[in-house]
Amino acid sequence: MTRSSVLCLLAAAVTVAAPAPAHAYWQWRDANGRMVYSDVPPSDAAASVLRAPGRPAGEYRPAEAAGAESAKPPVAAPAPTRASSKPKDAPPPTAEEAFQKRRESRLKAAAEEARKEGETAERDARCAQLRNYANGLQQGMRAAVAGPDGSLQHLNSEQRQAELVKTSASLEKNCT
Repeated sequence: MTRSSVLCLLAAAVTVAAPAPAHAYWQWRDANGRMVYSDVPPSDAAASVLRAPGRPAGEYRPAEAAGAESAKPPVAAPAPTRASSKPKDAPPPTAEEAFQKRRESRLKAAAEEARKEGETAERDARCAQLRNYANGLQQGMRAAVAGPDGSLQHLNSEQRQAELVKTSASLEKNCT
């Protein structure tokens, strides 16, 4: 075997043997017995933690009550803002409140992205229709417009050319 093939086999073996990264979430039962999932640890000491980040399920064992505060991972405090509506002595948000706030912002972002994608799809469909119409006008297909009384009036060559110029301008303005 050549040196490069040995290195490739070694790299493949290391890749296959490497464990998949664990999802960083906490899982516990709250005081009411409901299952709670979050990316921040529970603030309630009475919560029964079932899973902690970086540890397989069932391996989390909190420190005894005396040292429980030092066993909790540090939680980053939110940066102070000048226009905060909460008083300065307000307690930090609970894990559930922080989760709901993050969830709400993700949902808003997803809704905004879906709205933008919908607008883009509508714009693309209108541009395709305009391109088809301009192509038909260029090829000499019969075209008609609605007259003042609602009846169809077929375009003559001058009107067709004017309509083609108008359509081309609209394509250039809106579909580039």
